[in-house]
Amino acid sequence: MNCLQNLPRCSVSPLLGFGCIQRDPSSSSLKMLVSPPIKANDPKSRLFLQAVSESKSSSEMSGVSKEEEKSDEYSQDMTQAMGAVLTYRHELGMNYNFIRPDLIVGSCLQTPEDVDKLRKIGVKTIFCLQQDPDLEYFGVDIRSIQAYAKKYSDIQHIRCEIRDFDAFDLRMRLPAVVSTLYKAVKRNGGVTYVHCTAGMGRAPAVALTYMFWVQGYKLMEAHKLLMSKRSCFPKLDAIRNATIDILTGLKKKTVTLKLKDKGFSSVEISGLDIGWGQRIPLTLDKGTGFWTLKRELPEGQFEYKYIIDGEWRHNEAEPFIGPNKDGHTNNYAKVVDDPTSVDGATRERLSSEDPELLDEERSKLIQFLETCSEAEI
Repeated sequence: MNCLQNLPRCSVSPLLGFGCIQRDPSSSSLKMLVSPPIKANDPKSRLFLQAVSESKSSSEMSGVSKEEEKSDEYSQDMTQAMGAVLTYRHELGMNYNFIRPDLIVGSCLQTPEDVDKLRKIGVKTIFCLQQDPDLEYFGVDIRSIQAYAKKYSDIQHIRCEIRDFDAFDLRMRLPAVVSTLYKAVKRNGGVTYVHCTAGMGRAPAVALTYMFWVQGYKLMEAHKLLMSKRSCFPKLDAIRNATIDILTGLKKKTVTLKLKDKGFSSVEISGLDIGWGQRIPLTLDKGTGFWTLKRELPEGQFEYKYIIDGEWRHNEAEPFIGPNKDGHTNNYAKVVDDPTSVDGATRERLSSEDPELLDEERSKLIQFLETCSEAEI
């Protein structure tokens, strides 16, 4: 069985050590172009997440004000992109929480010495989800951390990258990433440390998916346990959709988006499968007088918004929802294969708020995780 995504975005520094794969820093996810910001004073959307330091960082010795400024900027980006008020203080050092005796979710390692701190609490696998731009933003030298980890035979450092603040990339990457995590846990045993940058989005989502697919939890049962241990904001819909993608197959359809021209100079779309941090330009067909975009999308519902001559707008001639709790009205495209089929019924059941896997479905997920080749990731 092949992985859903054939992307070389995972590097392993195993017990005996391999080199890491470098990423193009031009793919930075930190400087986000976002939709109009959420209302931070909305009590329904306020979720304060304050990282609690469990170790000191060398950044405390120099450039503290710069670190604080970067933390503030990162927190603002995270809040706008994730839809909840999230706060990360990088200058306070690595922070983490045990979710289970064998599973930790935390923030990024900042120095080689953080490897020693994790070894002392029984960590056998360090599972890093960061991309190079994430590391460069805070000045983290990942290569020195990897090289230090290679000195020891009792710990393994693995990188499996997921784009920050991007729920669609999370959905598409989860099958391959969790496959690598599953194999690492079987190989190394002990305690596993899963981290992204702040440990509030990607890392808890990966840990939650592992608990749901492998460890026998219902999704919301695992979510309740996770939230009782660590304040975070995993994207549950990405987990549901990734689960369905494996069990029913990743089906895609081409959708066409249209906007009537009214003398516009430029029209772009944000959202869809690229997230609110990126934009796709539309093409003007002068014969029909419409700006159009054809896009192949997997099953699911995708919100989007037009940027017309720099102004964010929705198109009332296409399906739209809102205003949402943040005051935004967005268009949406719903991609459905065949709702009357067996796979359609499975998708509907597993799209519920608290899906429960059947025994045969969990067995199919485990088979997928076991047979998905790490070389394909």
